[in-house]
Amino acid sequence: MTTLALQSLNFSTKILEKIWRFFKKTLEGIFIGWMLARQAQANAYIAKQLIIEYPEMTVAQLEHQLNQKTIASINKEFGRD
Repeated sequence: MTTLALQSLNFSTKILEKIWRFFKKTLEGIFIGWMLARQAQANAYIAKQLIIEYPEMTVAQLEHQLNQKTIASINKEFGRD
């Protein structure tokens, strides 16, 4: 192959790699958002059930604590610490 052909191939490869990284990050963001939304909904339900065991807290405080633990867990799982 000629030098021009190799440069063109290298350039095309870099463009495809950038597109792939963008696509991957976008899908990861959508997936994480979906996971957080579903877990926040579950946390709201669980907080209402657990309030009996934690009378010193309000439902909102308990839900907030559960959501913070969820966010920390997902950040750890996806390496976003």
